[in-house]
Amino acid sequence: MKNDKLKEDVETLDFENKTTLQDDEIETLDFDTDAMVSNQIDEMLDFIEITDNKTDEINEELDDLLKNKKDNNNKIEIDASNEKLDDYKPSIKDFNIKSAKTRKIVKKVMLYVIIVMLLGFEFFINKSGEALNNLRVYASDNEPIRIVQNEKYGYIDFTGEKIVNPKYTYAENFVKGYAIVKNSSNLPLIIDKGGKEKAPTGTYFSLYRANDDIIASKITKGGLKYGILDSGLKVKTSFKYDSIVYKEGVYTYVKDNYVGIINEDGKDVFSYKLTDKDDKIIDVTPCNVTNSSYQRYGVVKINSSSLIVNLKDGKVASSATLNEIVPEENNVFYEITSNGTKIYIYVENNKILVESENYNSLSIPSIETGVLKAITNDYKYEYISTKTLEQIRKNLSDADVFYGDGIFIYNEHNYKKNKNNIVLVKNGEVFKNLESDFEIYKAYKNGVAIVKYKDGTYGYLNSNGDLINEIHYKETFEFDSYGEAIAKTDGGYGVINKKGDIIIKFENEEIKSASGQVKKISANNRSNVFYAVRNGDKYMLYNSKGKPVNKVHYNDVVFDENYPLVKIATDEKDAILTTEDKNEISLTSFNNFYEAYENYIMVKNEYYNYNGKLIYVSNGKESKGDN
Repeated sequence: MKNDKLKEDVETLDFENKTTLQDDEIETLDFDTDAMVSNQIDEMLDFIEITDNKTDEINEELDDLLKNKKDNNNKIEIDASNEKLDDYKPSIKDFNIKSAKTRKIVKKVMLYVIIVMLLGFEFFINKSGEALNNLRVYASDNEPIRIVQNEKYGYIDFTGEKIVNPKYTYAENFVKGYAIVKNSSNLPLIIDKGGKEKAPTGTYFSLYRANDDIIASKITKGGLKYGILDSGLKVKTSFKYDSIVYKEGVYTYVKDNYVGIINEDGKDVFSYKLTDKDDKIIDVTPCNVTNSSYQRYGVVKINSSSLIVNLKDGKVASSATLNEIVPEENNVFYEITSNGTKIYIYVENNKILVESENYNSLSIPSIETGVLKAITNDYKYEYISTKTLEQIRKNLSDADVFYGDGIFIYNEHNYKKNKNNIVLVKNGEVFKNLESDFEIYKAYKNGVAIVKYKDGTYGYLNSNGDLINEIHYKETFEFDSYGEAIAKTDGGYGVINKKGDIIIKFENEEIKSASGQVKKISANNRSNVFYAVRNGDKYMLYNSKGKPVNKVHYNDVVFDENYPLVKIATDEKDAILTTEDKNEISLTSFNNFYEAYENYIMVKNEYYNYNGKLIYVSNGKESKGDN
């Protein structure tokens, strides 16, 4: 009986014996109660001197954790069945506490301390030295960096250590772990990231970069022949061609009495047999397609004959002609007849859908809309469905039409109800009618359009044709490709996402933003910098969650358009800030020019890595175009 009483008074967590704790055997922790315990923990944390703004990061992560637990019935459940601590096996009995209430509080304190220790782990490593900073590098820093010295090329790693001494007469930047170089005899070879020769001199007679692939030639039983290597140096197209040329994403070849096209998968998809009188020449001019999910077509010219061909499967979409065919955008072409007349052509699914001499121009700004825009010879507009080949609506004026990314819109006015009727079209069909008290102000971009109310304020319309919120903004900017936009209310400028959630409160005089492309690069780094917010004459930097990343006030801030860098100016210094890890590269002036690449930054002739370290100073001349 006495032993049973003791077991009731002293509860233990036995981590050594792998016993699963059931729900009714363990106390759940309610983070909304016991405010006294929470306050005591906060006081404990005040004794920890945290610099470099790690306090904000830890608090932010702890807030997120507690919020998640709150959403899950305010409980944390512990399952110790698969855990074993070899060096230390903690137990409440170590404290010799007999009060059940006190034991409960101590358990909570222990759990809070464990959470704080885990969230602060990165901070403590940083405080212990530079080890972590040297390990945390920008995503592409594993690619060697090309350098030039005395007009010879070599490579260094991101710390500045030489991988290959400058000895090559030519060297390219690394692509997918490999680089083409030329030795002192001007013979080509391929090296890997360690500088090891993966294709020594003599393996190939010539090597040419074609995007991620390599066009190579070598001596075979049939003589000098060309083939294609993929990014891993495996043979993509066998060595059987007399020549291969790469242009704008298209391979063309000559083989015996044939010319043809090799698609990006390395497959021979189109061939044309030449006569003895024909020159062995083939030229392909592809259309630019704004949406990569749609198939590209191109004009194939062989001697004097031209035709339109699918560049993926090689299917011919038009008859051969001696007339010149000119590609425009999104698979629109025009053929120039002998008398100078233009015949406009639109191709889709290997068929010519529209072919007409009655147009001064024909275009389709977004293939996904399924709406062609034509200007007739008498200068009238026609908007034609690619599905029905009929006009979407007759007598539409250009002022009532908005072409956007994937969605075509036109306005109609309902005079009886004195309201606007907004019609949304996709794939050549109307998918929504909106009767509203607003009109379209800007077409869809990145899935959101801007509308204007009768009182002169603005709102946002999503791709379903719904307002993202009911707020009337004084000023609106388009959404970026990351899905966020800067806008202004009576309170000032702020930032919202596509759900209408506020990222940065509307209380600022100005906001600058990193590009959507840079945001995507930095999205997984919680230390990223997305915005510069100005109040008064100073800026502060904010991360993706709308929280300040430090307490520094800047005189000016300029974001790089392509890489996670921002040029900053304070009263004391000008610098480039690597926004993922907050490293700085000093500048003599805010107006200093720099060049940014995936794995290094150049200021004049100095190379810096994304840790902000000077890794190399060039004393050689580099010919234009080598990059």
